[in-house]
Amino acid sequence: MKRPCALAEWLFRFASSQKNVDRLAMWLGGTVSIVGVVLAIVILVMLILR
Repeated sequence: MKRPCALAEWLFRFASSQKNVDRLAMWLGGTVSIVGVVLAIVILVMLILR
């Protein structure tokens, strides 16, 4: 059987811990939330100034 690449091995090790997956989900969710709030504020300001 062919050995998986180093990235695949790292991903398997990373995903084997639920704590790692939870931390990644919280980080990504927070980032998306912040980007969404900033985008909403920018659109609001543009609509008000128009």
